[in-house]
Amino acid sequence: MSSFHGPRIMSRQRLSNGIMSYGVDKIVTALVQLLMVPVLAHAWGLSLFGIWAMMMTVPAFLVLGDFGIVAAAGARMTRLIGRGEWAGAQVVLHTATLATLAICLALALVVGAVLWFLPAGYLPSTPNFAVPEARLTLLLLLAYGLVAILFRLNTAAYRSALHYTLAIWCSMGTYALENVGVIVAVALGAGPVEAAATLLALRLAAILIVMLLSLRRFPALSPGFHHARAAELAQLWRPALAASVLGFGMATYLQGSVVLLGTIAGAAAVPAFVAVRTISRLGTQMSTLVSIPVAQEFGNALAQDDTRRAGRLFALVAVPALAMAITMSLGFAVLGQAAIRVWTAGAIEPEVGLVLFMAASSFAAILWNPLSNLILVINRQSVFSYANLAASAAGLLIIYGLASRLGSISAGVSFMIVDAVTLICVALFIFRTWLVRAPFRAGFASTVAEFRSPRVLLRSIRAAPTKGDGQ
Repeated sequence: MSSFHGPRIMSRQRLSNGIMSYGVDKIVTALVQLLMVPVLAHAWGLSLFGIWAMMMTVPAFLVLGDFGIVAAAGARMTRLIGRGEWAGAQVVLHTATLATLAICLALALVVGAVLWFLPAGYLPSTPNFAVPEARLTLLLLLAYGLVAILFRLNTAAYRSALHYTLAIWCSMGTYALENVGVIVAVALGAGPVEAAATLLALRLAAILIVMLLSLRRFPALSPGFHHARAAELAQLWRPALAASVLGFGMATYLQGSVVLLGTIAGAAAVPAFVAVRTISRLGTQMSTLVSIPVAQEFGNALAQDDTRRAGRLFALVAVPALAMAITMSLGFAVLGQAAIRVWTAGAIEPEVGLVLFMAASSFAAILWNPLSNLILVINRQSVFSYANLAASAAGLLIIYGLASRLGSISAGVSFMIVDAVTLICVALFIFRTWLVRAPFRAGFASTVAEFRSPRVLLRSIRAAPTKGDGQ
């Protein structure tokens, strides 16, 4: 039995460890992405690399095939463990495991059958990459995407048991190992089939390791499904479906934009867009460094009506995000084209228009992503999720209408519009709900003033009371 009992709010030590671990995670992710593109582009050529990028949309989309159960189960386990109800949390975990296994089996049968019987004309191929290889690659990536769902569920259990840092390191290590494995395999002459098999094998090994760690670190939340209950599933479905709206919308747009661009403008147009999107999104990934660990503290402050402290925590997220949005977007607009040319050793040279539109998209994304984490923690994501979904649908229509004439630039225009609409919705909620409250504004203003003296800011944060801290 774990030694943890009763409610304990994230301590300052856990917050510091979480921020540091999340920062390392983003650095590792960025380094892997920076290495992946030039290696695959040079080893396979732009056409085959473009096909691989299109095929990778399959696992990226299927990883959300749990229909929000992982997110809903994680939140419910966190609440139960906070009350010391470990038995109830295990029921949630086992129920979610059984539900995700059933969903994965159904998706495997349906999507697998579609891929197996799909006419050859609908499958991408090149002289060096025949249709049977394309079909096998897609089936392997299908299995990889579904297996990743079970991995996410087990790391969600880590987070609910206040092992946030361990969850981050498990996810980061798995991501790095998988992609480095692909890079090494491709460098040794492997094709897409072998690359997909490498991803699947390493993810299966990671799931086994994560489950073994669960049994050792907190056996009261051991993996399995023998404690699953139908009544618990009824409790999970409603919040799960609500949580899935934003995830499905974003995944459909992010991956659908690549597929649509490649289908209309040709596979050769995809690498330029993927390279520009990768670099322009580095700032977005970095902007969540503080917001995700701080979000739990922010939600706790609002729940206890500590509005002033909530304003201070909000400033810790908003001010760095604004500064990063300005510097990163301007820097990318000026240096992005040259940076990508150097990064890919001249293999990819994007158009200026694509760089400029993605710089504008980056500005909005670097702001709305971290701020949205503060909205998600109070379960008000509906204020921007449906707007994001509608904007994403419109964005795909923009690519469909403009890709034949503008090529990859059409995707840049689309991304700029989607991110701008989402930022507007997030900002409107913040101004109408939080900034109208005087204590919130006072806390925000006090922290903004302290940003002029980092030493004062750090000392005040350390001194801030954390109610219910059991550390």
